[in-house]
Amino acid sequence: MKHLLLGLLFLGFLNVSGQEKTTTYLTDPSATPPDLIITLKHIRADVRFNPEENLILAKTEFTFTPNRYQTDSIIFYAPEFKVNSIQITGKDFSIKLQPFDWKLKGPNLVLYPPSSALKYHSEYKLVIDYTSQPKAGAIYFIGWRPEEKGKRKEIWAHRPHGWLPYLDARITMDMFYTFNRNYKVFANGERVEVKDNPDSTRTWHYRMAKDHPYFSTAVVIGDYDYKTSNSAGGVPLEFWYYKGQEDKVQPTYQYTEAMMDFLGKETGVKYPYPVYRQAPVIDYMYGAMETTTSTVFGDFIFIDPHAYWQRNYINTNAHEMAHQWFGNCIAHFVNKDVWLTESFATYYAKIFERSIFGKDYYQNVMNDELTLALNAAKTNNYPVGGSMGGNARIYQKGSLVLGMLRNVMGDREFKDAIRLYLERYSFKYAQTGDLLSCIYDVTGKSYNWFFEEWILHGGEPEYKVSYTVLDDTTGKRATHITVTQMQETGNLVGLFKMPIRFEVHYKDSHSDTLAAWIENKTQEVIIPNPEKKTIDFVLFDPGRKVVKKVTFEKDFEELSAQAMKTPEMIDRYDALTALRSFPVSQKRAILAGCYRKETFHLTKSEIIDQLSTDRTDVSIELFRQALNDTDANVRKAVLKDVFPIPGSLQSEAERALQDYSYLNQELALQNLCQSFPENTNKYLETTKSLTGWRGLNIRMKWLEVAIAKGKTEFLPELVAYSGQQYEFETRMNALSVMKRLRYIDEMTLANARSASQHWNNKLRDAGKEYLNYFGK
Repeated sequence: MKHLLLGLLFLGFLNVSGQEKTTTYLTDPSATPPDLIITLKHIRADVRFNPEENLILAKTEFTFTPNRYQTDSIIFYAPEFKVNSIQITGKDFSIKLQPFDWKLKGPNLVLYPPSSALKYHSEYKLVIDYTSQPKAGAIYFIGWRPEEKGKRKEIWAHRPHGWLPYLDARITMDMFYTFNRNYKVFANGERVEVKDNPDSTRTWHYRMAKDHPYFSTAVVIGDYDYKTSNSAGGVPLEFWYYKGQEDKVQPTYQYTEAMMDFLGKETGVKYPYPVYRQAPVIDYMYGAMETTTSTVFGDFIFIDPHAYWQRNYINTNAHEMAHQWFGNCIAHFVNKDVWLTESFATYYAKIFERSIFGKDYYQNVMNDELTLALNAAKTNNYPVGGSMGGNARIYQKGSLVLGMLRNVMGDREFKDAIRLYLERYSFKYAQTGDLLSCIYDVTGKSYNWFFEEWILHGGEPEYKVSYTVLDDTTGKRATHITVTQMQETGNLVGLFKMPIRFEVHYKDSHSDTLAAWIENKTQEVIIPNPEKKTIDFVLFDPGRKVVKKVTFEKDFEELSAQAMKTPEMIDRYDALTALRSFPVSQKRAILAGCYRKETFHLTKSEIIDQLSTDRTDVSIELFRQALNDTDANVRKAVLKDVFPIPGSLQSEAERALQDYSYLNQELALQNLCQSFPENTNKYLETTKSLTGWRGLNIRMKWLEVAIAKGKTEFLPELVAYSGQQYEFETRMNALSVMKRLRYIDEMTLANARSASQHWNNKLRDAGKEYLNYFGK
């Protein structure tokens, strides 16, 4: 495997049939590990906070061993640190080293121990006493400044950089956090003790007895409570929530116990740590972060049941929990191998959801993943197994690739290989080649070809598929399917080798199936048809098992039959999307027939979209059924796509103002006011007390409609929502509404400027967009 990894940087030469053959890889800037002058083993830290001054007061004690016979310097990342003292003690931890120099050089703290004073692989303790006023991006003090008055007060960090001295390590921890006793502290590991102090503070002691990646360190402080539970397998769980919002615990954390048991069973390895907890935090810039044993996530997905369809926490919850195995228990060695962390977490979250919501839901997630992966391919062909591919490769395409690997290997061998990988590299670092070695050790088969095509190299196959029906000289009939790989090939993208299934469906409802390895530029697959049945439609890779682009021309009758009859939801969806180019008059009856048979929102929504401009009785009746569908996603499709709302559906659409989904209420308000402007005041009166979720979505739409109708007395409320006392999504929504209303004043301008300089990139972009719009 070492030879394979080295090959990522150079040209490898193989002698094949007496000729030299070269294999080319992209040079990855993150393929080289950092120098580890010392190995950190343990940290004991006492940390205090003064949030009004963005101030950290801390004393850290590291246990470490030198990795060199002569250690002339030790470098920690320590931006904005003011160091009070540094001390190193020897093996018995009582003998101090003679005084030595240290300097703060840019963001680094550099120690210069005496020459030869540190013995190779001997154990030492390093104590650093310091204060720090870190800039936003290291640790976040939220709600403590006067201009944020009224905002929730929190302190949180999802990485140690900037508030703890940092260098790469797997480390155990004893962390002591002291703060105002009116607030609770959330951190990594087991909570050993909570102690009240005479000065009205409280010290929280958290311990990580098993090592974990030091970069996966977190702390959260705020006005929280938590509820406890246990998985069926006995793992203790903590669900943290904002005081007074206990009603959001169940809708947010639903299925968590089942996730824990599912992941243990699916991987074959029990949860590797003694406890698991989660907490929402304000102004979070991502979905969540898998800090070891203790995940933090954005409070915009700390929801009540009505917010479920805007964004719920289920997939994110499963993703971050999977990281406890893939990312924390096993950490990727260098960022080139980050797919071992992110692709695995994305894949396991997806298959957990399949276990709860079913196959159609799973195929819908895969469809979203494929869309993102193919969009990324329009820009470049970077591989999954690299640091440069972006999220669409590292997360979504990598998840799809793992599904393909499982299909090729088979369930049993795939699960055995993953179990061996987790057992062999638990509490260690791993590289791509380590996973490949585990697969070989389990199966005795080489899957180098698969890793070469799908992980170490980029690109996707682009198949052109066609078929003909031919009788041979003896009169025997067969379907001849021709497959051509159309992608541009070169040093970095070649032809792909994959097993692909073909299905020929006949008008008598029977079908023939054949699986074949497709690996050449052009191949023909022959499926006998001895009874000379009439073909209804042909499927290439039913169920979309392979990541690919496909061109497969089919006529209207074939597409209609596929949309109506094929058993896999995603194959029916593919037929429906191919019908987009046909006129409504030709496909209306087929789409209506398909709608009556469909049960999943993806296909139903596609049909609604294609008929959205049609006002025949057939389509209007379909819209009526959709508005009364039990699935909020189907109701959403009508409220979003059918405009203007037909008068005969006005009463059904008006009921959507009280829909169970906050998002549908917002869409209904907008569509109704535009479709029936004479009733705008009535709709505003009906919804005047609704606020919604995720940035007050309903209230924001209400204000936009009201102000556009001349109710300018509500402008001060809208302007206030763009201010620093509100969380980032409310501010973003307010700025977006004011941009659409073309409204600007001094207060809004000041709020937009502060937003444009915010550490949350989403809010920052919204502020810049507003300023740029009016700057023009």
